[in-house]
Amino acid sequence: MATNNVIKKPKGAAAEYAKHSFSAYKRCTNACKYCYLNSGVFSKTLGTGTPELRSCFKNEDEVVRKFEKELKSQKEQLIADGGIFFSFITDPCLPETINLTTKCSYFAMSQGVPVTILTKMTYWTDSLYHRHLLNIGEETGLLCFGFTLTGHDELEPYADSNKARILAMKLLHEQGIKTFASIEPIIDFDSSLKMIEKTIDFCDLYRIGLRSGVKADYYDNEKLCFFIGQVEGLIELKHSNAKVYWKESVRERVSFSDTDYWTSRNNVNADYNIFQ
Repeated sequence: MATNNVIKKPKGAAAEYAKHSFSAYKRCTNACKYCYLNSGVFSKTLGTGTPELRSCFKNEDEVVRKFEKELKSQKEQLIADGGIFFSFITDPCLPETINLTTKCSYFAMSQGVPVTILTKMTYWTDSLYHRHLLNIGEETGLLCFGFTLTGHDELEPYADSNKARILAMKLLHEQGIKTFASIEPIIDFDSSLKMIEKTIDFCDLYRIGLRSGVKADYYDNEKLCFFIGQVEGLIELKHSNAKVYWKESVRERVSFSDTDYWTSRNNVNADYNIFQ
């Protein structure tokens, strides 16, 4: 796929979230200390900083035109694959990025293409302008909002608090918008479990993964297995219909005698379509 395309096919760990993603802005002001984009070859071009359009785009109007053209040409496949994910190389709800996110998301849903948005920002839920996005999402059932929840505000210095994200998730769910929580990275098991406990009544899907770029012994496998059992037990105790996708970073460290464990109970695979 051409590098100047707005709609891209993610690779690697990102592909566990979606088969198609929106890629227009790069950089992010949340300055999360664990962000994989702040290390290695990505740090100088994609890491913390004021969001800016990728160099192949002149302005937002060009992005919108290209997005609409690409979406129309891929529409059927996008629908079959669960829609478009916003986004991997910035927070799509920052003040600098949210207008473009809103315009493109609105168009996608008007064409019947589902939209999934992952953010750490909540201020926009009070904006009348951005209410239009939620309204069409509620009308069509084609919108899902996710919030990254680590329980560690100090590691996400310029993002809205985890508490604010949880309140926003509850608000959106009550309005009929699908919700998911990215419990990734797990900083410590207790904090991650608390995030799940606080959202279990209004979260449709959990995506749970380990921190990248840390030493092999950062996580204790016995404690990881215990945490998995705690999550399963909590869902059962609450009689929750929430689904859980355990990312490959977890699966590759834990083996169960039940070969179907990762798709049994409330567990699902990466290709789970929340819109079906």
